[in-house]
Amino acid sequence: MAPRRILFLLRQPPYATSHALEALEAVLVAGVFDQVVSVLFADDGVWQLLRDQDGDAVGMRTVGRVATALPQYDVNDIYVCGESLRRLGLSPDDLVLPVTLLDGAGQQALIAGQHAVVSD
Repeated sequence: MAPRRILFLLRQPPYATSHALEALEAVLVAGVFDQVVSVLFADDGVWQLLRDQDGDAVGMRTVGRVATALPQYDVNDIYVCGESLRRLGLSPDDLVLPVTLLDGAGQQALIAGQHAVVSD
């Protein structure tokens, strides 16, 4: 049986609540099973990938540091909503990982190709 394709859609800012960190940890867990796991960061979720974060300043684990572990868990398909990135005044160089930018049509195609989509 072919592995299932699971997309995690992460939209929460990194430090407003624990939701962003918990969702990212769920991605890591899914990556260790026989699944094809991908992640799409959109809206305020793009902030999770920002370089030079310091979660210690707010008493939390640094979300960007956790995100850098994605490839170690076989999560290599990492996408960012291009419009969200532009709206937040960021560029791919501001992020802790290399990403693939997607426009609206690209995001729809990505979502349509999944067996399951998990959204935070």
